[in-house]
Amino acid sequence: MKIEKKKMADLSMVYVTAELSLQGKRYLAAASEAKGESAYIFNPETGEYAPLWKGDTGVMNIVQLPGQEKLLAIVRFYPVFQSKEAAVCLLEPTAKGYMSPWNLREVFRLPFCHRIGVVKNDNGLFILGCQLCRDKDFQEDWSQPGALFMIPVPDKPEGEWKMTKIFDGLTKNHGLFIEDENQVYICAENGVMHFDLSGYRPGDTAVPVLLTATPTSDISIAELNGQKYAGVIEPFHGNTAAVYRITDTGYEQIRRYDIDFGHVIWIGELFGKPFLIVGSRGGEKKLELINLETDARTLLEAGVGPTQISVYHEENMVKILAANHGSGEVTLYSLQEEILPAGFRDGRQ
Repeated sequence: MKIEKKKMADLSMVYVTAELSLQGKRYLAAASEAKGESAYIFNPETGEYAPLWKGDTGVMNIVQLPGQEKLLAIVRFYPVFQSKEAAVCLLEPTAKGYMSPWNLREVFRLPFCHRIGVVKNDNGLFILGCQLCRDKDFQEDWSQPGALFMIPVPDKPEGEWKMTKIFDGLTKNHGLFIEDENQVYICAENGVMHFDLSGYRPGDTAVPVLLTATPTSDISIAELNGQKYAGVIEPFHGNTAAVYRITDTGYEQIRRYDIDFGHVIWIGELFGKPFLIVGSRGGEKKLELINLETDARTLLEAGVGPTQISVYHEENMVKILAANHGSGEVTLYSLQEEILPAGFRDGRQ
């Protein structure tokens, strides 16, 4: 596999990445969790970047409303857990274009909101807000569990963004994965919970299926060879990356790998083969690929301490945008399969 690295920008304590689609063209975004730092939008074709907005940072998450030129971002979630004033803001581009600062407007406050996602069903478009906790009296206080909230996206941006608590009692929530628009997987000290929100209506509550009670930090889900699998980090900010087979009747661990203060997990196909992408913020602060057929590990880079990645395919390459928090860089890795001549493959040369 051929791997190329391109530094897109220096950005202290960069935490967030996002892939955006604007008028059918791909853009990328990255943002810092540090107070007074920046959020950037990138044109990956040219390498140009510019401020995405001017204002609060402490960014944990950026999502795009489907089919719209509107983004939502969590702001004011500052390290370490200085997040009582956390809020979700709406971003809209100005007449100056995408590569100029977008308008930023707070639409709702949610203390300790650590992740947001977009849920869509026949009853509307919703934002799911996930709390790390409800409150803290000191940094390692986990005695006040958080909750999940659903917020219908109003028809007009200036409309009311009304929150409904759909589930309470969430401790150390870190991971969120949404499959097929309304199948939601939540990770916490509680374990991994699956919420089927296909029939959710405004004002409803929700009851999850508990897939495992093993404390879990992050999750990624993919279908590989016709079977559904989850890649997870255990426990909170933990030292284990594991792969589970998900069926209608079970959640079975099939692989397990050592990591160090895990913060990035992705599962899927790369060049027709099943892979994990894992990132550690501790130890050697590695970003790695793991081939799930052979267990072989490929180092993308050490000393970078990634916090989030965005993975996409472009022609015959795989691109990985990384928030390399440990090195203070926004980095784009390009992966290309090296195809040897037939003689090399079958041993004749």
